[in-house]
Amino acid sequence: MCLKVELTKPKTIVLVEEKIQTLETITIKRMADFPIEKKVVVFIEELQGAILLWEGEEYDKIGEWTNSDVIDRLKELYS
Repeated sequence: MCLKVELTKPKTIVLVEEKIQTLETITIKRMADFPIEKKVVVFIEELQGAILLWEGEEYDKIGEWTNSDVIDRLKELYS
């Protein structure tokens, strides 16, 4: 049996508890360049999943990126 209850106004609930982590350093495990998709991502030890550095027009602008470019971009994103 299902009983449906109409709420008087929408209610936002948290389904996944927020997890907070303070970073002082970032350790890059892997860098990946996807020229067909026009994007560069890195995987770091401190966080799960990929971090998108450049995509689309930004990918075209960065051209031949270097480790120094990656470091600068990570500092821009996380500082």
